[in-house]
Amino acid sequence: MTHTPNDLQTRARKRHRALRRKHRDPRFRSVIGRFVEEGLLETNIEGIVPRRQPVRLDDALWAGTVEPRVMELLPAVLVKKPSLLRLPKELPEDVAEVMHAIRHGKPAPSFRGVPPEQYLPWVTQVGRKGRSPSVLKSFRFRHDDVLRLARLRHGLPARSDTEVIRMALELLEASTAKSSPVATQVE
Repeated sequence: MTHTPNDLQTRARKRHRALRRKHRDPRFRSVIGRFVEEGLLETNIEGIVPRRQPVRLDDALWAGTVEPRVMELLPAVLVKKPSLLRLPKELPEDVAEVMHAIRHGKPAPSFRGVPPEQYLPWVTQVGRKGRSPSVLKSFRFRHDDVLRLARLRHGLPARSDTEVIRMALELLEASTAKSSPVATQVE
């Protein structure tokens, strides 16, 4: 089927009117306003007022269908800055799946049509810039080890047991790297 220039112009006008109508929707305005306030987005859409109140996750998901940048940002916001959103008691399955993958360093799935290559770079840009989310690991310590950690925490400039363990790992890695030719090849 061949379209005439008039047909194409008519279709383009209809799409433009539909997009403008969606831009006037309060859900879109509140989500974009929240992301603008946080410095995550810039916009030239008239009437967008930066807002400090969290927005509903459902509204953000809907706004992402109108503005693709929102959908690219959402996984990072959910993991690193969830206070921007009002989350329901039960998250949609795809949202929970993508959050789990990011938090646990697993292969990330596509998120509502957005490939991981487009949303993963935002993870280090949202919240504390340049930092990936920490990964939860659990270990079983003997009672002696727990007491040793507490003593070290008080004797070192560390605020937590995790910081003591990080310091010890860095020290161990530095001493191992100097003495082992295998350790330098791995890097």
